[in-house]
Amino acid sequence: MSEQQGGNNVKPGNGGRGAKGARAQAAAAEPGQQQPAAGAPAGESEQQQEPAQPQPGGRGAGWGRYLVAPRPLGLLPGGVPPIEASALFALLEEDPDAELVAQLRPSRSRGLGAIAAPHPACPPVAVVAMPGERARALAANPQVVVEADQPLSYTVIPPVGPGPVRVIDPMLAVTLQEPQQFTLRVMGSDGDEVAGAHVWAIGTGGLVHGVTGRDGWVSLTLATDTPETLQALYVRPPSGYWPARTSIPRPAAGGEAVVQVQALSDTFEGFPGRALTGWGVQAMRLDQILPTYRGHGIKIALLDSGVDTGHPDLKDAVHHGYDFTGAANGTWGVDLTGHGTWCAGIIAAADNRTGITGIAAEAELHALKLFPGGHLSDLITAVDYLITRDIDIAQLSLAYPAPSQLAAWKLADAHTAGITLIAPAGDTAGPLTHPATLPGVLSVGALAHTGTYPPNSPLAAVQPPWPGPYPAPFTPTGPGVDLIAPGAAVITTALGDGYAAVDGSAIAAAHVTGVAALLLAHHDHLRTQVMPRTATRADHLYELLRTACRPLPGADPRTGAGIADAPTALGIPSSWQADPYTASGRARPGA
Repeated sequence: MSEQQGGNNVKPGNGGRGAKGARAQAAAAEPGQQQPAAGAPAGESEQQQEPAQPQPGGRGAGWGRYLVAPRPLGLLPGGVPPIEASALFALLEEDPDAELVAQLRPSRSRGLGAIAAPHPACPPVAVVAMPGERARALAANPQVVVEADQPLSYTVIPPVGPGPVRVIDPMLAVTLQEPQQFTLRVMGSDGDEVAGAHVWAIGTGGLVHGVTGRDGWVSLTLATDTPETLQALYVRPPSGYWPARTSIPRPAAGGEAVVQVQALSDTFEGFPGRALTGWGVQAMRLDQILPTYRGHGIKIALLDSGVDTGHPDLKDAVHHGYDFTGAANGTWGVDLTGHGTWCAGIIAAADNRTGITGIAAEAELHALKLFPGGHLSDLITAVDYLITRDIDIAQLSLAYPAPSQLAAWKLADAHTAGITLIAPAGDTAGPLTHPATLPGVLSVGALAHTGTYPPNSPLAAVQPPWPGPYPAPFTPTGPGVDLIAPGAAVITTALGDGYAAVDGSAIAAAHVTGVAALLLAHHDHLRTQVMPRTATRADHLYELLRTACRPLPGADPRTGAGIADAPTALGIPSSWQADPYTASGRARPGA
C-alpha cells in the first residue's frame, strides 16, 4: 500500500500479533526502484539507474536476513492504524539491533501496467539483517510483515530423515577410519574421454560425488562405503552424451574400471551438424505449424542462472539481461549452472540449420540471473524489471521452501500488469513448489515418453511397462498442476557450444513458454485485437493454453489438463498425425 495512506510513529514490535493477511488483489507496480540505506550514494537518474543489489548482512551467530514491510491498509486488524514505509524504514535505521541492508521501492513512472492500475499490491520492502529474536518480536506487531529472505533454489529439497527421498542421517552413518578411494574412467561410445562429467555413486551411506578430469578419470572418496557396498552409479556428461545409470563397474584385467556413455550422434544421425527436431516439438505438434510462426515482437524473461551467450545457437538470440545475484552487471551472459542455457535453447535457439531451433526463435529473450546465490529480495527486484520493461512472458525457473506473502503480492502485481507467469511445478515427486502454487501463475509438470532415451538412461529404470507418454517420475503428484509438457530426455543447448539431454519440470515449462509466445504473436484474437496489459490479458492466454490440451489416458492429477497442442491453441488448421512413438511401440529417439 502506498505511503500516501498515512501512518503513525508507533515503534514496530510494540503491538500484538496480527492475523495472517490474505493475498491482496491490487494492481501492478510501475518500474522498480531500490533505495540505498542511510549513508549510501543516492544513485543515478531513473533513466540510467539499474536495480541496486542488497548485500549480505549479519553480525554473527543468530543473525539472519529478513524482509520487513508495512502491512497494507486493507489487511490490518480493526482499529490498528497503518504505518508509512518511510517511517518504518527510519525506525529500522535507528534500531541498534538491526542493520538496514537495502530498500526495495516500486516505482510507478514507467510501464504500461501503471496505466491500468497505479497502486501496487506489494508495499515497499526493507532488507534487514538482525537476530532471530528481534525478527520475532518485530513480527508480533500487526502493522508490519516480517519474512525470512529465503534463498532461491531450483526445487525444494526434503530435509534429512523420513520423507519421499531416503537419506541417511549423518549422525547414524558408520564411517571408516581410513576412507577408501574408488577410481573409474568415463568414456564415450565414440572412443573419447568424457571430461567434466558429474558422477554420483549411491551406497549404504548415501551419495558420493565427483567430476571427471580432462582424461575422463574421477576418484571418489568413500567415507562410509567400500566399492563392494556401492549400489548404483549415475553419470551426467556436460554435453554430447546421454546420461547413464549403471551398476558398479569392476576393474578389468588391467586394473581400470570404465563406464561408457552413449554419444548423442549415435542416436541422432549427423547431429549436431544436421538439425534435430526433438520429441517434445513433435509431441506438441509444433512441427505442424507454419515456419513463419516465430514469436516475433514478444518479450520473454527467463528468471534462472543467466544464459551462455557464447553458444552458437544463442549468441544472436539473447541481447538483454541483468544479474541480480550481486555480481557486476553484465555477467548475465555467464551461466554457472547451465540450467538457464538449457531453457533458453528450448525457447529461443536460432534457426541456423544446425543443432536445435527454439520454439519462439524470433522472440526477444531477457536473461535475468538469480542463480547461484539469489534470495527472495532478488526475486522481488527482478519482478520490478518485468513490469518496467513491459515483459510479456516470464518463466520463473525457481523455488523457495516456505510460502512468502511478499513474493505473492509482488507476483500479483506482475499478473495485474498483464505479464504471463509460467513456473515449473517442481521436481519433488510430491507437492508443488512455490511460486507454482500461486494464483495467476501457470504451473507446468513434466512429461516423459518411452523410446526417447537409451536403455541405460536413469529414466529407463523407472519407466512404465507400457509404451507411450507418462508423467515423469520426478514431476509433482499435485494437485495444482495446470498442464504438462515434455520434460525428460530433451535435447537442448549446453554450456560451451554443445548439446545435452536434460530433464526437469523447468524444461517442460520452457516448452510452454515458447508456445505462449507464439500465441501472443500469432493468435488471431490476441494479434488483431488490442488488449490492454491487465490480468485479463494473461488469464485469456492461460485459458487458450488449457483448453488446447490433449488429455493423457487415465485420471492422473500429475498431468493437469494434459499436453498443450500448438495448432489447436493457435486456432490454425493442421493435419492430425498419430503419435510417432505410440504408433510403433518404441521408436528410435528423434524419429
